[in-house]
Amino acid sequence: MKSFHLILIPIFVAASAQGDVLSSLSPFMGSSRPDYDPASIKPDSAMENPSYAPFSPADSDLGVQQVLGSYNGLPPVKVVFDTSISYTDNAPGAFPFVNDASWYSASRLGVSWMPRIAYGWFADIGIQQELYRFEGNNVADFENFRPYIGVVKSIPELDDLVFYTRYEYQRITEGSFSDSNYNAQKIRTGLKKDLLLTSRYQLSAGVDASFDLAANNDLLDHNEYSVDVSYTYWLADRLSSTLSWTGTMWDFSNGGREDLVHTVGLELTWTPCKNARVFTNVFYTNCNSNVAGGVNDFEAWQSGIGFGFNYSF
Repeated sequence: MKSFHLILIPIFVAASAQGDVLSSLSPFMGSSRPDYDPASIKPDSAMENPSYAPFSPADSDLGVQQVLGSYNGLPPVKVVFDTSISYTDNAPGAFPFVNDASWYSASRLGVSWMPRIAYGWFADIGIQQELYRFEGNNVADFENFRPYIGVVKSIPELDDLVFYTRYEYQRITEGSFSDSNYNAQKIRTGLKKDLLLTSRYQLSAGVDASFDLAANNDLLDHNEYSVDVSYTYWLADRLSSTLSWTGTMWDFSNGGREDLVHTVGLELTWTPCKNARVFTNVFYTNCNSNVAGGVNDFEAWQSGIGFGFNYSF
């Protein structure tokens, strides 16, 4: 029996070494797919000092009519911060076959700017830093840094279909900002559309693809293809619930590896004021990889509560 255990040890260690930072950390990182509001990227969606139409006999029935004008000021810089406390039944760690339950905190700070270019096109410039801290000695704290620059356009002729493309840089560090376990340059492009929109509910869908231009680890060089659907229902003016699903295929450039990742989530959000929100959520993530031995296969449940702020200047 002792010799059998000695045989298993190198097999287990070798399998653990194959597990990578992308697989183990993906359930906890915020989505890198942008979420745009079509109303915020329409050329005439904002205005200053609006003028009014000349008086007409119909004013008593229709009311005073404003003449919409284009907005000529500088677009605002938007700052978003949110933080949450969550619990997971499968925290990232050194051994992919060991499921360690853990409490963890997640914080995100993002800054973005979308100046108008021309003909309905907007620049899309931003930077985002995420920090994750887990409880326990066998789990891995990490950070996710993502600056980007690109363009975005809402297409009125296609019922406000949103198209975007941008250059991104991603850098993942574990416990130390000086040591990068994964960094890559990539191009991301996609489409997003509101399929149904009423005063009480909203159904949205999108497709997204990203292509690695360069990665610090050739084994982690990959392309991603994803589809997402979300349904939001307003229970009250300031209280909404969102059910979402995202399906992603990771197509790795070397070794023929392919991962299929599914994430299902339910979130309840309360917005006490325009610039603040309080939320609670539950997510389930499942990854099925074609790597032998199931080294990169995993599933994880997460549930938590948090709050966030947004500010423009």
